[in-house]
Amino acid sequence: MDSRDIKESTLALSLVTVGNLITGFVLGYSSPLLSLLPALFLLVPPSIGLRGNIYASLGSRLNSYLHTGRISPKFEITKEYSENLVSSTFLLLLFSMTSGFMAAMMAYFMGLTTFGGEEISLVMLSFDMITISALSGILSATLMIPSTLVISLGSYSYGWNPDNLTAPFITLIGDVVTLPILFLSAKVIFGIPVGVRIFIFLSLLFFTAVLGFITYYGQMSMEKHRIARRIIRESSWVLLACVILDVFAGSVIGIRAEELIIIAGLLTVIPSFLEDGGAIGGILSSRFSSLLHLGVLKPNIKPPLEILKVFGVFHLIGLFIFALIGVLAQTLNIFIGLQTISTLELVLITIVAGQILLVPLNLMSYYFSILSFRKGLDPDNIGIPLITSIMDVLGTLCFIGTLIVFGVI
Repeated sequence: MDSRDIKESTLALSLVTVGNLITGFVLGYSSPLLSLLPALFLLVPPSIGLRGNIYASLGSRLNSYLHTGRISPKFEITKEYSENLVSSTFLLLLFSMTSGFMAAMMAYFMGLTTFGGEEISLVMLSFDMITISALSGILSATLMIPSTLVISLGSYSYGWNPDNLTAPFITLIGDVVTLPILFLSAKVIFGIPVGVRIFIFLSLLFFTAVLGFITYYGQMSMEKHRIARRIIRESSWVLLACVILDVFAGSVIGIRAEELIIIAGLLTVIPSFLEDGGAIGGILSSRFSSLLHLGVLKPNIKPPLEILKVFGVFHLIGLFIFALIGVLAQTLNIFIGLQTISTLELVLITIVAGQILLVPLNLMSYYFSILSFRKGLDPDNIGIPLITSIMDVLGTLCFIGTLIVFGVI
């Protein structure tokens, strides 16, 4: 890993951290809406995670195509582009609905079944959560698709290594657009009659089914390479596992919902902390995937010395990035007047939790890539989704656990 890679990675992660202030602001500012329907807490990690999982994987596949010469850095209507875009959109819709249902079920078992302080039925909660999740998914896709293409193709065209930039910037864009669209979708659904809600739900369900049929059984999947089929086949089980993990991450936050709503300044840290961890994992996974495809990295169980040096470099980068998270989050808290803790304590918490998080992240980035490659699977479809979702769980546990150790909550 040369100095150019370090500079590109650090710059990308710094910009992601700054950009995630928007997400942190939205989460902290939306605490009244979360108080209205506490079950929405459980939708935050899977909603953010799905955008990153699906479109960072899309970008990683495009990067591998660019490195190996399968596509040019000029957008053209080819099967590599069309099958990737359509299958990614189908997966986003399918697993948005899945995450909405799972979040509702988890909320039911946790007792988070109130709306405005009044109990609501499991059926109504599930119906609303699925509709909110799917509606926000389709709206965000209109922004995520062009953004992914611009970042991947544009960075390659300018002579940059897209593996260093794609995952962080796609993660950033996913973070910035996800929560505003999620909470906007929630407000829309809460403010319309039940009959209109049913129509929106059925329309989204029908569109998802048609898109899935076209993607998996249509003419595009019958071509020689069957790119769309492979993406769906390899990604579906991974994304299902990711949704389960992200809903669990949401439940960890939900358990401490009351304390986090009271000290709303802590909410501004969560998006940046989780997504920077996922972005670092995305950089490593995308890099390892490209090296495997190029034959530079051998899929050996024991990491070579150069890979261990990369791990060490990212621990050093992490010191700066996680400290930056604490400083910027606290600046935002003071600016908008959110209840918070001392600046020194917040920065120490983000650094300690971040360094703990980086240990399993480094290892998973390497082993998910090489093991999937050894099994004949495309690591671009496996590594990033699994890492970012597991990071959501581990990141939440590290952050909440560090808050408990420091006696904050």
